This record gives sequence, C-alpha cells and structure tokens, in this order.
Amino acid sequence: MEERVTRLETTVERHDTQIGKLFSRIDETNRCIAKINTSLLQIKWSVYGALGYYVITQVGIIEALKVI
Repeated sequence: MEERVTRLETTVERHDTQIGKLFSRIDETNRCIAKINTSLLQIKWSVYGALGYYVITQVGIIEALKVI
C-alpha cells in the first residue's frame, strides 16, 4: 500500500511540474500572438495610408494644396 501511495505522489509531482511548464508556454505563446497582432495592425494601417495617398494624388488634392 505504501508503495502505491509513493508512486502516486511521484506521479502527481511530475504532473504538477508538467502543468507549470505548459502554463509558461501558454504565456509565451500569448505574447507572441500579441506581437503578431501588432505587426498585422501596422501593415493594415500602412496599406490604408498608401491607398489614401494614391486616392488623394489621383484626385489632385495635393496639387491644389501646393498652389495654396
């Protein structure tokens, strides 16, 4: 009986360590996802800016502002 309890305690300790490692990996993964999200937002706003600049140059607003 004592041997079984000892094995169970060892198994529980090992599982506790593994769960701790998994939670740290989850935190690391969440940080990486946040960085990816930030990069994607920068790309999105850069594209919006480029499209806005293209539209403005085609309409001629920049030429009108240069005259003023």
